[in-house]
Amino acid sequence: LEPAADLLRRAAALTDNQSLSRFLSLRAEAFHTNDYYDSDVAWMELDSPIDVVIGPYEVYMDRMFNYKAAFECFVTIRDTEHSARLVQFAGRLQEIEDNLPIDAVYRNPRIAGMSPIVVANEVIGGGEANSGVRTAAFNLPNDERIVAEKGTKQVMLKNIQRAKFAHVLTPIAQCLMSEEMLKHLSFTAFFDHIVFHELLHGIGPHNIKVAELMTTVRMRLKELHSAFEEAKADICSLFALQLLIDRGVYSSSTELSLYATYVASSFRSVRFGITEAHGRGQALQFNYLFERGAITLDRHSGRFSLDVGKMKEGVRSLAHEIMTAQAQGSYERAKELLDRYGVMSPELTEALGRITHVPIDIEAIHLPSGANRKS
Repeated sequence: LEPAADLLRRAAALTDNQSLSRFLSLRAEAFHTNDYYDSDVAWMELDSPIDVVIGPYEVYMDRMFNYKAAFECFVTIRDTEHSARLVQFAGRLQEIEDNLPIDAVYRNPRIAGMSPIVVANEVIGGGEANSGVRTAAFNLPNDERIVAEKGTKQVMLKNIQRAKFAHVLTPIAQCLMSEEMLKHLSFTAFFDHIVFHELLHGIGPHNIKVAELMTTVRMRLKELHSAFEEAKADICSLFALQLLIDRGVYSSSTELSLYATYVASSFRSVRFGITEAHGRGQALQFNYLFERGAITLDRHSGRFSLDVGKMKEGVRSLAHEIMTAQAQGSYERAKELLDRYGVMSPELTEALGRITHVPIDIEAIHLPSGANRKS
């Protein structure tokens, strides 16, 4: 880490953006002390056209307890125009929290209000960020202290999302979705669902009390935490978007696009495999909603559709189940849900067998300056 810290200090000296210089300097110090609190706060307060993420964050690779974080790096360029469009969303988080479909005692009476949302284009990624499934967005930091005090920052990687939508999700939908549902496929719905997925990581249960002792959901759910948290963020983002549709923030005409695009994206995510957090979390959602008739299958054509009314009911029900297990720190309840629904059901297995020609994910190739992009 010392050579990396030296490079961060040199970069800090080269920029005239004070917030970026401060973050890089503090993160270099954190590499030496292993205390990331101050530099995480500095990253939350970063106001720079260049956004840098570097350090130990995600715990997906630790399949024993989901405690140990892997190092990763992103360098991105902010899209200020599209970032401005999303500012309104962060201001709605308390309203969403106050209406979560869980017992009121489990809701946070005051969530951190900062929660900036940044739209950016990725220039390069490294470490955990450049392995396996390519992340389309991230919500950091994961330190529960900062989540409680400052909230989290959501970064949407727009160029990565567009590539996934065009080259993976759309071909999957053309194979598996009904003709009627295909009419409602939408990149905006895909993008906004990811936005709220990241936002919803920051609300709901995090710091909890079990048997009069303070602890965290992460500590209680152990190796189940990542898959369960990904399912929570996914299903609660549908709940949040529906809430805003019902309150007139979004047009009611976007409702069918939201659910149709979500179902198509379910097949994309579950192909990551049920040993991977996003894939298992998506299988949990799909099978739960399919069992309740929210997602439907025409056995003759092999194409999927949905029932909007049952979808709304199923979303509320599953959000309640997941967050109640989190709030109670119930490993047993979480395991029961994942064991029952986080599996490759016959419907999923058959559907995935029909889209083997579609890439599972994109691979980002980072070109050096001046390289021929057509090559």
